Order: sequence, then structure tokens, then C-alpha cells
Amino acid sequence: MLLREHFPQLAAWKVTLIASDISEAMISRARAGAYSQIEVNRGLPAAMLVKYFRRIDGEWQVIEDLRRAVEFRRINLTAPWPYLPAMDLILMRNVLIYFDIPTKKAVLARVRRQLKPDGHLFLGGGETTMNLDESFVPTQYGKAICYRPATRLAA
Repeated sequence: MLLREHFPQLAAWKVTLIASDISEAMISRARAGAYSQIEVNRGLPAAMLVKYFRRIDGEWQVIEDLRRAVEFRRINLTAPWPYLPAMDLILMRNVLIYFDIPTKKAVLARVRRQLKPDGHLFLGGGETTMNLDESFVPTQYGKAICYRPATRLAA
């Protein structure tokens, strides 16, 4: 939705979105794209609700076109990852907070290998790579902070 709303110039691009979770139940739920009224009321603007959702059996379901645009995979971030393409952007909001320090370091090392040299990693507001993986450099974009591979910035 955000890509379509804010980056219409990407409509002609081949954009691959991969969503992952360790829970097969959560993957199934996300794949279905069905949300209660309470869930869609948590920050989704009404205009986007009307544009990108349809009311079905008392729930709001993401339109099929958007659901087809996302590939859903079960991935355990603490185990070896399956093959994934190199990525421009990785979003891991409120994921690292559940891990101990050695696990955080291992996950960030996998992220670093997966991220393109000019890529961006976004974490939750209470998360950081600082003191965990010095190969990431924090970069501020407005009010948001993301982490970029240091090798790209040093070149």
C-alpha cells in the first residue's frame, strides 16, 4: 500500500516483497490478509481502508492484487536461512528484542550478508545494531533511523 501510495513510479519495476515469520499459523493468517475492525482501526487511514480492503464476512480483507504481491515464507531467523535474493531493504520491527545478545549478533550477521551494499535495515524504535554489529552505520531519514552497511559508506 505504501509503495503504491508514495512511490507510483515503481509500478513498472519488478518489486519482490517477502514476508516471514517463524509461525506457520501467522504466515497463513498474513497470507489470508483478513483483519478485524479493531485491527484496521490501529493507524490505518480510512482512505486506505476503502481503497485497499474489502469487507468480507465481518472482516476487512486486503484486496487480492496486493496479497498476490507478497511472498510469504516460514523462516526461523536463528537458524540457517533458506536461499533468498540479495535485498535492498530489510524491515525487522521489534524482532531483535526477543533474542539474547549472541543471537542478536548472529541474526545481524545474516542480515548483513543478505543486504545489498547500498541497502537499508530498519529496526523497531527500541532496537539498534550498536554494540552488536559494527559493520552497520546508523543513518537518519527525518525522524527515522536505519542502518546501512559500513563498507558502502566507507568507499
